[in-house]
Amino acid sequence: MSSDDRAVHSRRWLILATVAGCFLPVAADATILNVAVPSLTETLGASARELLWIVDIYPLVMVGLVLVTGPLGDRVGHQRLLLTGLGVFGVSSALSALATAPAALIAGRAALAVGASMIIPATLAIIRQVFHDPRERAFAIGVWSAIAASGAAVGPVAGGLVLAHYWWGAVFLINIPLVAAALFLVFSLLTNQVPEDKDPLEATSPVLAVVGTVGIVYAVKSAAHEGSAPIETWVPGVIGLVAATFFLRRQLRSEQPMLDLALFREQHFRIGVMAATLPVFVLVGFELQLAQHLQFVIGKSPWEAGIFLLPMPIAAFAAAPLAGLLSSRHGVSVIIPAGLGLAALGYVGIAISADSSASLALTGCLILIGTGHGGVQAVASDAIMTGAPPNRAGAAASIESVSYEVGAGLGIALLGSLMAAVYSHTFALPPTTEAAVPDKATDSIGEAVSLAHKAQTDVGQAITVAAKEAFIHAYRVTAISAAVIVAVTAVVIALILKRSAPGHGEEEQVSHRSDPMPDSRR
Repeated sequence: MSSDDRAVHSRRWLILATVAGCFLPVAADATILNVAVPSLTETLGASARELLWIVDIYPLVMVGLVLVTGPLGDRVGHQRLLLTGLGVFGVSSALSALATAPAALIAGRAALAVGASMIIPATLAIIRQVFHDPRERAFAIGVWSAIAASGAAVGPVAGGLVLAHYWWGAVFLINIPLVAAALFLVFSLLTNQVPEDKDPLEATSPVLAVVGTVGIVYAVKSAAHEGSAPIETWVPGVIGLVAATFFLRRQLRSEQPMLDLALFREQHFRIGVMAATLPVFVLVGFELQLAQHLQFVIGKSPWEAGIFLLPMPIAAFAAAPLAGLLSSRHGVSVIIPAGLGLAALGYVGIAISADSSASLALTGCLILIGTGHGGVQAVASDAIMTGAPPNRAGAAASIESVSYEVGAGLGIALLGSLMAAVYSHTFALPPTTEAAVPDKATDSIGEAVSLAHKAQTDVGQAITVAAKEAFIHAYRVTAISAAVIVAVTAVVIALILKRSAPGHGEEEQVSHRSDPMPDSRR
């Protein structure tokens, strides 16, 4: 181990705190606007479709770029990639805060995603390379996963706190001092490590990766959005599938692939990808509906809604490192199904109490969800990163990041569309007021409440009652769907691992395995 490597190793826990701090605003920005939905509707005049794209554009752009940025970090160095990403993220935060129209905010969020697509794989790859001891690495990845699992829940809390005192754009301005501090620490603590035998860059694979992932995910989102034209779904979908097919063929045939698909030969890597995708699909997709339920139905302010959600990120943050340590003792076949089972119970509890304002019961459900998702995210990330050699840490981090972002993006689109469809179908007004109510009231509860404030007293009350009843029903259906998805995922993963177990779970001790390839930096 060189003197530089020894210096980095001695500062590994400070480096962990630094990369976690870099990742936190990126994770929180995925949901920080959830509690700002009423403000965006009123201030910017955003429609239901525009609100969906304001939220959706962030994971959509990120999922397209992160397949490229992770392997790029393996070639140019992860410190350099992280510094560039932080700079882009900081500038984009300022631009988003100054947006005066929905289209401008969508563009700002897209630029934020460009910076985030560099930050996410760089932070995870740095952890993989700095921590050599398997147990320490499992704990460190658990901390990173705690940020991933709890960051989505921290977003509404931070957003609610800011909105209690400032206008909605301030939710982005809080990123700027965080980015400034992160830039200083990353530059001071880390040196850029560029491998001597790095693979040459070629332009075709990155282009195919971006076009393929963005095309497919856009098509799915477009199909889920009500009112989308068929051409808006089929054209990007077909283009995406063709590009993805050529990308996969190119990676399989290349002697120096941009993305090493051979990583998927390792079973725990595959299980990690599955466990990182579907639960996040549910968590992020449902949280947007939870934030609206707290504000529009129960009547909490953005600040109160954010504080009420706090038990979820706290539970996730506590569970993730602990699950990382427990997985080395009990194996993923125990930790992942157990964590998903806890989360499923939480969603069932929310479905049962959907029409109640009982704070204690709902808080218990949030703790179950946070604990379950936090633990699963940690074990899934550890399984993915441990299955990759250190010189492919960026590529593995890309796959982990894509799993998270695909889950988050599709969760918002599909669960949001399910919620909207059930709400619209259930919304019913008394015959005496039906003719006086605009059709937009059936689009979302946000638009219905906004219309109710402008209508005459009796009509406004009728709209409010109908909107709340329809939303509660749709909310319950969505919660039940979330519970089913999580429970089925738990059963499938348990059956796969049980069928392939060699005996006493030797191969399940993922965190005890030594590096698949010697670390060239030692």
